Amino acid sequence: MNQSSLTPFAWLRALLFMALVLAFVGAHAQPAATDVPGLRLPRDVLPVAYTSTLTIDPDKATFDGVIEIEVRVVKPTARVWLNARNLAIAVASATIVAPDAKPLVATVIPGNDDVIGLQFDAPLPAGTVKLNLRYAGVVQDENALGIFRQQERERWSVFTQFEPLDARRAFPCFDEPDMKATWQLTLRIPENLRAVSNMPVEATSTLQGGLRDVTFKRTPLLPSYLIAFAVGDFDVVDAGKAGLDATPISIITPKGRGAEAAYAAANTGAILAATEKYFGMAYPFPKLDLIAISKSTFGSAMENPGLITYTGRSLLVRPDELSPGFEQRFIGTTAHEIAHMWFGNYVTMAWWDDLWLNESFASWMGSTVTQEVRPEWGGTGWRAYQRSRAMEADRLPSARRIRSPVAAGGDVQASFDGIAYAKGESILTMFEAWLGPEKFREGVRRYVSKHAWGNATAEDFFAALASADDAVVPALRGFVERAGFPVLDVALNCTDKPALVLAQRRFESVGAPAGDAVHWAFPACFEYGDAKQGREVCVLVKDARQVVPLPTTTCPQWVIANRSGIGYFLPQLSPALYAALPQARDVLAPADYGALLGDLGMLASSGVVDYAVALPVAAGQAGNTDPRVARRAADVPFRLPQSLLDADNIAQYAAWVRRNFGERAAALGWLPTPGESADVLRLREGLVPLVAVRGADAALAKDAQRLATLWLADRKAVPPSARRMVLEGAAMTAGSAGAPLFDGLLEVALASKDANERDDVLAALGSFRDPALLDRALALTLDARLATRDSTAPLEQALRGAATSPAALAWLARNIDALTARHPPDYQGYWPAWAVAACTGAERAQFVAIFESRAKGFDAGPLVYRKALEKIDACIAAVRVQRAPLNAFLGALR
Repeated sequence: MNQSSLTPFAWLRALLFMALVLAFVGAHAQPAATDVPGLRLPRDVLPVAYTSTLTIDPDKATFDGVIEIEVRVVKPTARVWLNARNLAIAVASATIVAPDAKPLVATVIPGNDDVIGLQFDAPLPAGTVKLNLRYAGVVQDENALGIFRQQERERWSVFTQFEPLDARRAFPCFDEPDMKATWQLTLRIPENLRAVSNMPVEATSTLQGGLRDVTFKRTPLLPSYLIAFAVGDFDVVDAGKAGLDATPISIITPKGRGAEAAYAAANTGAILAATEKYFGMAYPFPKLDLIAISKSTFGSAMENPGLITYTGRSLLVRPDELSPGFEQRFIGTTAHEIAHMWFGNYVTMAWWDDLWLNESFASWMGSTVTQEVRPEWGGTGWRAYQRSRAMEADRLPSARRIRSPVAAGGDVQASFDGIAYAKGESILTMFEAWLGPEKFREGVRRYVSKHAWGNATAEDFFAALASADDAVVPALRGFVERAGFPVLDVALNCTDKPALVLAQRRFESVGAPAGDAVHWAFPACFEYGDAKQGREVCVLVKDARQVVPLPTTTCPQWVIANRSGIGYFLPQLSPALYAALPQARDVLAPADYGALLGDLGMLASSGVVDYAVALPVAAGQAGNTDPRVARRAADVPFRLPQSLLDADNIAQYAAWVRRNFGERAAALGWLPTPGESADVLRLREGLVPLVAVRGADAALAKDAQRLATLWLADRKAVPPSARRMVLEGAAMTAGSAGAPLFDGLLEVALASKDANERDDVLAALGSFRDPALLDRALALTLDARLATRDSTAPLEQALRGAATSPAALAWLARNIDALTARHPPDYQGYWPAWAVAACTGAERAQFVAIFESRAKGFDAGPLVYRKALEKIDACIAAVRVQRAPLNAFLGALR
């Protein structure tokens, strides 16, 4: 049976059921009101407590619900507005909490897709009232929103994902962050299944018809988007107790996969204890479950209190799949989600414009706790990656502020981006360094303590930090309330006394429209010296232009800026200072080049610094003993757009890649060796494909083909940690002779029951460059043999690849209508973001033709479209200014 599709009979049953209920409601509903609220509900009625019973059978495509909402009526009203989406309300009434009060029947008023009204014959008086509703809804199986189900090993399970605006798909409710209330949930389920939710089980009772009720304890005050539950045939793995209150921890897996929870069970407790230590208080909920979902569309995990949901690949791992990469991914993700138990759950943002208070801090805290529990990993590598990721998003003209206005549903969805997560973490890292770790932690603890179980805003967070240092708040505001980031020009002037000459402005890619003349206040550190030693000077940069005298009488031979990469600014050295870097080789530690290479790569890809300048610097660090720095060095040529190269320099560029990176790539090879660190594994993932594909290395390409063929015959021939890289490498280098490999991979994709394996194989299928084979791979997007949520993997891979993007865009143009008919609108919003490898005028025109009008119907589509188009335009502009100097550089190497 198709893993994500209902049988025709099941669909018919679901549709008939909903049609009957809707017909009943329609017969009793009034015409649509003219005062329907928009994104925010009126504040004349506020929730206090919810008591809900849901009848959930994973084998069915619908669910039934009964809910009682105790509300406080602030001022008398005859109409109550609630959030509800795709719910059929059968009966609605209210009971005034007063002696001898009788139920008041409500008429359901159609509002819009997200709102319904309850109309009463007389106003509800101020005070306590209980709203009662009986309704029905749909269990989704194409995406992972609201109440949804997924099938694994021919068993259906039901899960939830309510953040940000999808609790209304499960309950008529007040679905806003500041409408916190307590919740008590009862799930009526088949008696042979298990149910879990945010809280421990309070009671169970057996019913007729093979059902049983599972009632959970009432929650503390929570917003609706944090309620969660799951129903299915699960294994539950005891992960012990941890923390100040000996919190019980469990890992919940699909039936038969409990053994894959061993790593999570062994390590979650230490993460919880380290997070408690930072906050100086116990975990605020009575239990902690981690549960695996086969495949999500909401990221790696979701911080539901007491029931964190994970996409399976981030939580479960077979013993033969365990790798340093998985370990780092699990520890980092879990530290992020557990941090949310305080930042987001215990203290909740007042509105979505302060989502960054949740995500920025959880990202920062996740890195901090990871460093605490695994100091041997080193903490700078991940934060350097986050800083680069943030700047990639923040360099665009349409980049939003961290704290952005949220006035429509699309604004909410758009808030979950690299600005909220990565930029937020980066600026918190910078300002923690400014204040010092202890003062920063004191401010965080003040914030959490003052707003316990309530809601808070950015102003509240600023006030907590201001108690540590008044000067930090205006500077922090500059980064939170302004889009973009500063580029800092750094030059050395020794005409009189040695001094650094600094100039800051908003960073803009070449060709971007000029922005406002703004500047920021931020701390910056510089290293300078000669061939034997270096010295550091740190200053507060606050003016558009600034001169920094150096405490030396000798003109330095070299200067670098932001050595550790802590500052959220992009230093651009003068050409003379870039040329002088080799003189610092014996002074700077290998790791000191990491931030410099990352910054140089961004400057080059944005067209601001010539690749003719950047490539020699990268080549000089190709053999760096720190694998993180060597990976950064490889990233510089990896990001170079193919359209930059003249036809007669393609082979010359490949030879340059092999000459500078080939020896190390050959030494690493495609397969890991025992005991390798995660940093070495990541170096292999970046370096070996670079040399095999961009460097046209025949030996590495041949070895990828050999390993892929062996893997098709014996799954143990390639370890799971290297599987995706090997299969993609084999596909990209197969050429027109790749049909046998394609056929073998396709057979695996259609037959595999292993979700991780299937994901890797589908990505490899989208990597073939032969036009006929790529066309077959893209056709899988419409193939009914694949689950809808899996089927777009080849398309995503092909759109993201520079060599395959033109063919993928052409295919998409021919098939966009069929594709949109198959996929729900809330999933289609991802598609424009996949197509950013386009870097020619023809590809841009095709992108616009496909998405310009359609993006309006996607979830957050207009913003996603605009950002993608800006990235395409930035690439085209960079190519225009980079082409001549790069090809002259390559030509001179002949």
